[in-house]
Amino acid sequence: MESDCKENRKISLEETKNLKVACEKISLKGTDIISRRNYLKEIQNFISSLTGVSFEEEQNDDIKDTIFKSLILALSDDSEKCREIAATTLKHACFHFPITEASLTSLLSTLALRLNRTDEQEKSEEVRLLEMDVLFQVIDTYPGDLMPFLSDMSSIISSCIVDECPEVKRKSCQCLTLLATKTPHFHMVGGNFLKPLLSTLAHQHLKTRALCIRALGCIADHINSDEFKETASHLAQRLFDRSPVVRTAVTEVVGEMLLSLKDRYSYFHRLIPLLLSALYDDVEEIRSKALDLWIKAGNQYLSENEKDFKDLIDYPRPDPVDYPESASRPTLGCRTLVQRHLYNILQPLLNDIGDWVVETRVKTSQVLYSLVLHAEDKITIKLPSVLEGILLGAVDDNKEVVEYSLKASELLGYFVSPPLLCDSILSMAHPNPTWVHLSVLAAILRGHSGPLPRECFSAICKFLADPSVARFREPKEQANLLLCVEGLISNGNAIDSSISYELFTILVSISGLTTNEQITSKSQELLKELENVQSCSEVPLLQQHNFEFVKSLIENNELWTCHSPEMPIFKFVVEQGCFDTDMAGLIFPVFINNLFPAKEAKLRSQMLSLLIPVFKKLSPFHFEAMSEKILDLIKSGIFPNLTWSAGKTACSLRTLATASLYEILNQSDVRKEMFKSLGADLLPTLSTLLEDDAATTRLLSCKIMERALPDLVGSVDDLKIHRTCYELLGCMDDQSDEVRLMATKVLKAYVKSFPSDYDWKLYRSYMKHMFETVLVHLDDGNGKIQQGVLELLKDVAFAAPDVLLEEIEAKKYMMAAGDICDDLVEHVKQIKI
Repeated sequence: MESDCKENRKISLEETKNLKVACEKISLKGTDIISRRNYLKEIQNFISSLTGVSFEEEQNDDIKDTIFKSLILALSDDSEKCREIAATTLKHACFHFPITEASLTSLLSTLALRLNRTDEQEKSEEVRLLEMDVLFQVIDTYPGDLMPFLSDMSSIISSCIVDECPEVKRKSCQCLTLLATKTPHFHMVGGNFLKPLLSTLAHQHLKTRALCIRALGCIADHINSDEFKETASHLAQRLFDRSPVVRTAVTEVVGEMLLSLKDRYSYFHRLIPLLLSALYDDVEEIRSKALDLWIKAGNQYLSENEKDFKDLIDYPRPDPVDYPESASRPTLGCRTLVQRHLYNILQPLLNDIGDWVVETRVKTSQVLYSLVLHAEDKITIKLPSVLEGILLGAVDDNKEVVEYSLKASELLGYFVSPPLLCDSILSMAHPNPTWVHLSVLAAILRGHSGPLPRECFSAICKFLADPSVARFREPKEQANLLLCVEGLISNGNAIDSSISYELFTILVSISGLTTNEQITSKSQELLKELENVQSCSEVPLLQQHNFEFVKSLIENNELWTCHSPEMPIFKFVVEQGCFDTDMAGLIFPVFINNLFPAKEAKLRSQMLSLLIPVFKKLSPFHFEAMSEKILDLIKSGIFPNLTWSAGKTACSLRTLATASLYEILNQSDVRKEMFKSLGADLLPTLSTLLEDDAATTRLLSCKIMERALPDLVGSVDDLKIHRTCYELLGCMDDQSDEVRLMATKVLKAYVKSFPSDYDWKLYRSYMKHMFETVLVHLDDGNGKIQQGVLELLKDVAFAAPDVLLEEIEAKKYMMAAGDICDDLVEHVKQIKI
């Protein structure tokens, strides 16, 4: 349009004369700065007036050359303003009429001096930018072959790419891009720009980085393999750029390389990961652009190799059944492109998944996921390496790295043969299983659709049920172990008795060891689900497997410590399980073995605490059938822990042991034969416990005596009973009101336990001491104790009423509770009568 508007006219002689004068004056050394500037403006005004005007062919060639020579000379003027005018005018001159070869040679020589790193380098950034504009205009409008000038242009552009001025850098990249498209001989100098471009690629200005990336795309065909490797590495770094503009430039350049690079087949393994990485960019536009380029690259690869893939193209295989919902299947060309170059792509990629930079690890995990998605079952050839990379990513601190690593594991579960995958992951986990192995295995099981082969299913269950795995203590390990079990149960696998036992072992072990409520809830949920899906029996799981499980659990119970994982599991089973004679026969020796005084106090404490719920669950039938074992447990397990020793720990143990003994003896169906066997040791032990430091222990001891005395009378020497109760009188002065009140009940049981015809005269002194000790407490400030003492005296007065009356009369005058004493006297007199 612009050329159509141009008018052809001849320049007048006067204009020619004035221009020549101006050019000569500029060239004269003696011309002052102001004059030179004015002459340059005159030339500038003349060039500007050429809008809509053109020189005729072969017209005024002399004046054109003169103008170019004077302007080129002015580029080295001492005055910055003169140089600025000269550069601006040169740009317009090159636009309005073509520069001659001679003038271009001179111009490039001058620009080389002014723009290269020489002593005559242009100091002004603005002028350097104008001079690059001149060069851009020359490249754009020069009608001849630029080959003779490539060396000089290459030198100038290379220097300006690393210029300190960002605008000069950007203009240089534009000149480079234009030069690459204007001359077919660009390959002769293309490699010269690599180092300057790579050094500028990380410039702080995003526009500079973007133009630099596009310039790299222009020279990619003209660098060797080592240089291309370095270029690809720098482009990969720019995929982490904060600017979407820069990342877009990388995506477009890499996509163009995949499509049109002459030697692209040699560089596919370097370019594919870059474009795959762009598929997961944060910006939707970049992802969309990358996907379009990727699909084009895949389709082009198929069309270029149509003979090799003719069967796949003409007779495409049906899509896999139950394809993962979270993924979209890539096109045939994209899958083929990845599968053909998987070997060369994978190993360098896996090296980066352990990089110290978080962003690198995130990108690597994303690309690894994408590779597995594209490779499908072809990933089998590098399965061990892929699993190692996934395991490394799954342990990462970054959630995104872990997420994509596990998603890649799910794809492996879908695409890879279960026996091969199972063998690979288990062989990696067996030497030292960790939560990471379980996490990846759980993801594989989630990804697999349908039942597993029997051998594979059995091998996984056996591995998970191994004590080194099933007895993990950390919540993270337990949670992933539950995910594995959930995957095994939910895949529709047939679960027989042996498999059910192994899964039961895992879930019960977790339930016993965990301290996390969510994990406890999940394990109980899976136990119920296992009970519902098993095909072997309708008998509840606990009844099926409890005995066998406990038997294997307690094999080495003599070696248990408070830190043994078997202990909390044993506790859980005992608290949750159903008991029968066989089960009790299994667990009682465990209590005995771990209640020896030589065992850790903490372990004994745990065992004693567990005894209480055990005996609460035992039925009268169990007590009847296992009385001998219970007696053995009391004598060998509980009694040694009732012996006094110094320290708070020992005191706590005595309290727990007393509580356990009370729970056993409190059973209404305990036979007298048991007390006969215990009596000789029980009473002395209880006597020592009446002076224990812990009020709870003293109280429980009193309760045991109240329960035991009626059954001990007649089976134990009377004197032992009298002496024990004689020592019990000290409890009437106990600090605890509960103990004092309980002591009155024990004394009542003591007296009333003997037959009605018992001759109390033989133990008159015992009765006298008891009465005089107890009578004092009729004045107690606690009304309950006062009432308890009154009831005691009324109930036992029949044993020695005369003695009681004597004691009342002797102490009545000292007591404030005179009315109570009178009431008691009346009651005793009635007995006496």
